[in-house]
Amino acid sequence: MKGKLIFKLGALATILSFLLVMPALGQTGQTNEALGKQLKDYKAQILKDLKISPDKEKALVAVEEKYSLMRGEIVDNSKKAWDNLQAVLAAPKPDEAKIKEAVSAYIDAQAKLFTSFKNQLDEELGQMSPIQQGKYLVAMEKWRQQCMPKVCIPVTTK
Repeated sequence: MKGKLIFKLGALATILSFLLVMPALGQTGQTNEALGKQLKDYKAQILKDLKISPDKEKALVAVEEKYSLMRGEIVDNSKKAWDNLQAVLAAPKPDEAKIKEAVSAYIDAQAKLFTSFKNQLDEELGQMSPIQQGKYLVAMEKWRQQCMPKVCIPVTTK
């Protein structure tokens, strides 16, 4: 029981790590494309290292493509909700009802993004043995740690 909890907490930490990266990925298309290619290449190498069978590898690639397409729309909606929230807050006399609605829309978009990562991870791990699952999560966390300094740009406020 304790092992399952630790495993689930590790998986959740990985998902949350990706969520932290996603807003920064929208900073520039070039960064987004470069990191996307790096991640795809990295995952391909991990699958080879884990000795994933060709049929499962094909299924994992299909899962990646499915959720990548889905997240494109989710990220677009999240950006629109964020822009709307900023616009509502920038009004000379912000309307609390509009702010509440904008906050709700943004939180909903972020929740959908989180859910898409969790569902993808569940599907990916479902194709692997427990040992492969653990090694996959460790490898993905290592990638995230290497990637984070590249995309997290400090924001200064005045």
